[in-house]
Amino acid sequence: MMKSNKAFTLTELLVALGVIAILCAILLPVIFNMMPNQNTIMAKRAYYSVQSVVSDLINDESCYPDKTSAITNPRIGFDDPAGTVNCHLWNETHTETANAATKFKTLFEDKLGVLPASGTATDTFSTTDGMDWAFSAANFTSSGKGGSIMLTVDVNGKNDPNCGFATELGSGNECADKTNGFDRFQMQIYGNGQIDIVNDTNDWAKNAVKVNRNITSEKNSNDED
Repeated sequence: MMKSNKAFTLTELLVALGVIAILCAILLPVIFNMMPNQNTIMAKRAYYSVQSVVSDLINDESCYPDKTSAITNPRIGFDDPAGTVNCHLWNETHTETANAATKFKTLFEDKLGVLPASGTATDTFSTTDGMDWAFSAANFTSSGKGGSIMLTVDVNGKNDPNCGFATELGSGNECADKTNGFDRFQMQIYGNGQIDIVNDTNDWAKNAVKVNRNITSEKNSNDED
């Protein structure tokens, strides 16, 4: 008795290839959308790094003792330029006439491991993960939230587009019409330790730091069209 040939016919093979092609067309966009957006991931990393450092500093009694109820010269959090005997890098040699913003930047950069060997804080610095950082607009005070200092982060360093909000950077208007694909954002750090993301076009950075599926590029306003 002869055995029948079970090989695929050309028609069956073409049908199988067609089914595979249809499945690829359906699944590839889904897989692509599940891939992490690098700028979003780095924005999350930057925000939580700042949150961790600020929390450590504001709760460090050796550098920032609670002076909110002091009878003379009361202070709120980071609005305290004075050195204390047990404060690393800001000891008793620093007096009340020292600068509160400089004190904060020095201790902040030391926590991130980027403080120059000279021990003098800089307004701009880079971290080993490729992010660029810049301090500006420092004005800690002894009222309200304790004033604030602004921190701008470029999550991919010198790489394009160097945009985070419409008025940012450049001699032209290269960021003005941009609606996604951002790589910069700003954090306003208040004297009382509060951190707000500000000047955030389309809320891309605020969405990035949420603990949810926005860590991927799915439905993320920071994705390129």
